[in-house]
Formats: sequence, structure tokens, C-alpha cells
Amino acid sequence: MYLIWFLHRVPKTREEEFLTVVHDAIEVFRRNGAIGGTVMEVSDPAAKYGCSDIASGVDVAPDEVLYAELTYFHDRTHYDEVMPRVDADPELMDLYEKLVRTVDISRILRAEFSTVYELLNTEEHARYRRTPHRQWHPAHRETA
Repeated sequence: MYLIWFLHRVPKTREEEFLTVVHDAIEVFRRNGAIGGTVMEVSDPAAKYGCSDIASGVDVAPDEVLYAELTYFHDRTHYDEVMPRVDADPELMDLYEKLVRTVDISRILRAEFSTVYELLNTEEHARYRRTPHRQWHPAHRETA
């Protein structure tokens, strides 16, 4: 797998705007051939098991929420095939301008990752795939 990873520091007062913009951006990627995307809110930033907490490596203000965004591709070749279509999509520039108005773009961390190896518990992975998960859409934000 190949993915684009973003770490967003979002002002608490702008969360809904941010989530709408990122949802729509992931939809642009998906519509143009990407596998899809995931947005995750940091739910427990505490240091555990001898590791440092995320706040020691990322400056997060008290009035900010930390979100990770992942956009998925099969591999680097797939990414290279999809990105010209994504970049040419007219909706993307509008979404970028909305994102710039919503968060400090210079504080977003971005990287691309390639799978080195993957170890799965196939039974648990199958169970995960069968289990309904929380979905978010700009028209509603489910809490379950």
C-alpha cells in the first residue's frame, strides 16, 4: 500500500469546517481513482509503554484538536496514475482555498509512506471489515 499522511492541528472552533473540507477532498481523490481515505481524531495522546506523548513531538495548542488524515493507493505506480487526475480536478483548488481559511496550512505535517510489510490477524481483519464503523458526512456527524 502507498498512502499520503497528514497531521492537522485544527482550532476547536473550526472543526466542522475542517471535517467538511477534508471529507470533500478525500471524495475528490476517491472519485479520481484513489482507494479512499480515513480521518482520525487523536483520542488518547498520553505517553505509554515507555514512549513519549505526541505533544512532545508536535506543538498542539490547548485550543486545538489533532487529526490524522490518510489517503490510500495500491502502490506508488497507482499514486502516480491517480494524482494527475486529482490535481486537474477543478474542485480541488476550491477545497484547498477553504482549507487555508480553516487551518494554518504551514502547521500541517505531510508525508508519503510505502508498506514495508504487513502482518494481519486474518480472522480479526475479516471481523473488522464486517463491522459497521462510524461514518461522517457533511450533512450529519454520527456519534456512535
